[in-house]
Amino acid sequence: MPSSPMRRRVRFQPGAALVFFVLMACAAPGADAMPPPIPVSEITAGMTGYGLTVFAGSRVDTFSVRVLGVQPNARAQGSLVLVEVGGHGLELSSIAQGMSGSPVFLDGRFAGALAFGWEGSLSPIGGVTPAEEMLALPAEPSTAAAPRHGGVWDPRVLIGERTGTLASVLSGEVASGGSASPRVPSAVDQVGGWPDPLELAAVMLEPLTDTGSVAAPSWLCLPTGAGAAIGAAGGTNGGAMSADTSARLQPGSACAVSLVSGDAALGAIGTVTWVDGDRVLMMGHPLLQRGAVNLPLASADIVTVLPSRRISFKMGSPGPVVGAVHHDLRAGLAGRLGDVAPVVPVTVRVEGPSPGTFRFAVADDAQLTPLLVFWSFYNALLAKGDDASRQTIDWRLDTTWRQAGRDDAQTLSLNGVAAGPGGAGALAGEIMAPLTLMLENPYGEVSLRSAAFTAEVRPGRSDAAIIALGGPRRIAAGTRALALTVELRDADGRRELLPVEVTLPASLAPGAYRLVAASAAEFFAFEAQRAPERLQPARLADLWELLQTERSPATLVVALFAAERPSLIGGRELAAAPGSVSRLVAAGRQPAEQAMAQFSARQALPTRWTLGGHAVRTLEVLPPTAAVGNGRRP
Repeated sequence: MPSSPMRRRVRFQPGAALVFFVLMACAAPGADAMPPPIPVSEITAGMTGYGLTVFAGSRVDTFSVRVLGVQPNARAQGSLVLVEVGGHGLELSSIAQGMSGSPVFLDGRFAGALAFGWEGSLSPIGGVTPAEEMLALPAEPSTAAAPRHGGVWDPRVLIGERTGTLASVLSGEVASGGSASPRVPSAVDQVGGWPDPLELAAVMLEPLTDTGSVAAPSWLCLPTGAGAAIGAAGGTNGGAMSADTSARLQPGSACAVSLVSGDAALGAIGTVTWVDGDRVLMMGHPLLQRGAVNLPLASADIVTVLPSRRISFKMGSPGPVVGAVHHDLRAGLAGRLGDVAPVVPVTVRVEGPSPGTFRFAVADDAQLTPLLVFWSFYNALLAKGDDASRQTIDWRLDTTWRQAGRDDAQTLSLNGVAAGPGGAGALAGEIMAPLTLMLENPYGEVSLRSAAFTAEVRPGRSDAAIIALGGPRRIAAGTRALALTVELRDADGRRELLPVEVTLPASLAPGAYRLVAASAAEFFAFEAQRAPERLQPARLADLWELLQTERSPATLVVALFAAERPSLIGGRELAAAPGSVSRLVAAGRQPAEQAMAQFSARQALPTRWTLGGHAVRTLEVLPPTAAVGNGRRP
């Protein structure tokens, strides 16, 4: 696999937590009564005991444990027990990712969960989260509504990296209103190369983890086409996964938090620490430290432990869903066996030289779902091609949503086009930003019920630059249609003329106007400067309307602008308001906001290109000529 910048960006911090990410699911209830816990105050250097984990298959094995000492208050209200482990080749491999949560027993009592290892360690030394901290994890799911992400919620994330160049062209003003830095990363930033699905997941999920912490997770996945069994997912028709209660989960069993299942998988392998009836504790450290969550819990089969000079890890395969994780906290994960967690079905249909249809089920979580939906889409494309060649991808995403308190479902459709190497990866923001804004909106609780992609892959690049706008310089008042031509130059230097006819309003007043040709994406970014309130919705219906606004880079828009600056009330323009209303607004104590310019006419035309650049020209509308009366005829 060729190297790529994304490969170099993936970093696993020293002291990385022993969590290992792959496609999978976790097993069912039951375990014999656990021995009593031993307080950390009674643990001393030199004590010996054993731990439980899976080294191959699903069989729980033991390994030796010797206490090196205790680090009291190694973290706020928490101590760390340092141990040296042995057996099963651990002297060679040291502690492996995937052993997180392995229960440790000293003097026949439960001492805690092996949870930490250190990258490059020459000895199999690890850190144990004490039993008191593990047993203090919540026993029941939270009844409070899941909190939305605490970041800045800003719809300007839809603009992405585009700047307000049209604003300066039309008015000479420096673009204001700016484009908010997206919380969702642009997941692929290389040109050329074939990004590995594991590294794609690492880059996308990295902002959600504390990379400076010894508990930073390590990501791994089973990519599309690698043999994942869709039957392992369950519930791919939406709703919730069904738990497989036929398997038995016990301390030391391999388990996983399933983020994506179906035709590809992404998850986090760990080890079960404690089972009491249907209550289960795992890992001994956080996954993302999200607090109250509701994520699918699955079993796992371990193929082998891969020794590494950097940090060893378990290589595993998926098992059935057996429950749900309901808390993700510093001391570990807490869940219930037999519970179910909601999932979102995602379908990807690839059309073109190598067609195929893929089905996934992704975790239903306001912060994670947008990332996982895009990850599924991107992996399906890679299974049928690449993201490094001269190709064009026309895509469409149809999503269905349900709002709390309403029975009817609503559909939101997004579409666009990407061209050239890295084009599919560059769609990360275009796909994830709208989903994030909906799931984390401050106006009302909504849930994503399904997502269906259609991606047509065509050989050859079809990106083009807008270089000129042709048409008359002057027209008479009362002209109803304006015939124009837009000149394009494609990636190979060829030029093409597109005819566009703009319908003019009958009330178009005489005066000077500006004609602008650009893509719908550029015009959408322009709205952040022309009328900033348009990108600051005040209710859920406004957000829904904003997300349905055309912003595809493949749509050509030709617009006619007047010099007037219309008033804005609640993001709505009062361009056609009667004079009495305008005077009333002007007489208010707080003057109304004004848009930078006013649309007088606008025409959109779908094209087969990814458009860039813009063209501007002036247009003068002349006053009507007075008619000559019959009485003055010679």
